Amino acid sequence: MSAPTSAPTSAPALHATPAAGAVLREQVSAVGLALRVPALGALALLLLATALTLRHRLETGEPLDFRPELTLLPGLAGLLWPLAVWKGEPRFGPAFFWTLPVERRQHALTKVLAGWLWLMAAVALFLLWMLGLTLLTGGNVLGEVTLRLVDSTRDVPGVGAVAETLRTVQWKPRPVLWLVSFTSSSALYLFGSAMALGLRHPLRWVVGFVFGVVLTVTLAQLLRVNWFFDEFAPGLAPLLEGRYGLDALLSARTESLSGEVRLPGGEVVNAWWGLPDVGDWALATLLWTGAALALLWAAASRHREQRRR
Repeated sequence: MSAPTSAPTSAPALHATPAAGAVLREQVSAVGLALRVPALGALALLLLATALTLRHRLETGEPLDFRPELTLLPGLAGLLWPLAVWKGEPRFGPAFFWTLPVERRQHALTKVLAGWLWLMAAVALFLLWMLGLTLLTGGNVLGEVTLRLVDSTRDVPGVGAVAETLRTVQWKPRPVLWLVSFTSSSALYLFGSAMALGLRHPLRWVVGFVFGVVLTVTLAQLLRVNWFFDEFAPGLAPLLEGRYGLDALLSARTESLSGEVRLPGGEVVNAWWGLPDVGDWALATLLWTGAALALLWAAASRHREQRRR
């Protein structure tokens, strides 16, 4: 009589690591579901803005010109976009997101890419909305605009800088500047994603930084510490409004190159100190985007080894 034989045990099935394209498609779908509520809120704001713009057109007769480089909304949206992309996602410690058969850093960067694709779609829809309002109100899309350019200034004691001479110039904005909305939102989105992946509590850091800056400036003004502004303000100017500063990224310097100037007679008018340069904007975009990409890579690399814990 032969001894009974035990039933063969089946080995667990091993599944191959999913392809990068499949992971990206799943992340695009998942991020899209997470963005439904913010999308509804943005749609409501656009409808309200449309109604207010049309009402303003009927009351004043002023059209809306299509100048995407003048709006900072895409950049602000790009900075806040990671909050919606990573909302409810435990980025540190064990979680279902990190148990999938994909290396953690790769998965994190794929999710960032999926969020960026949705952001670009949102920016494109925003520009189409602006273009539609421009056509509806009879505004300027590709035509020249008349600008007053400051030729020379002089300092007047007790008054400050006074524009001695102004000249009128015709300037036709180059369509390539329409890309400013895409590039500025992309760079700030990468920076926000780096904060979301690199910091456990990014909002606390942001609130703490803003509160610290406001408190420091307020105390310096109350105590009349003039040396504080003399030492630090000039150092921040190139970073914010310089040739390759933050304003060059966000608006191709259309914000820092224009503003109110005082004429010798005391009249205050809007004028420009120079015209936006496409080359400066392109180089500033490369510098700021490159820095944001480096920060993002460093932040995503924090999660590389945690998958093996």
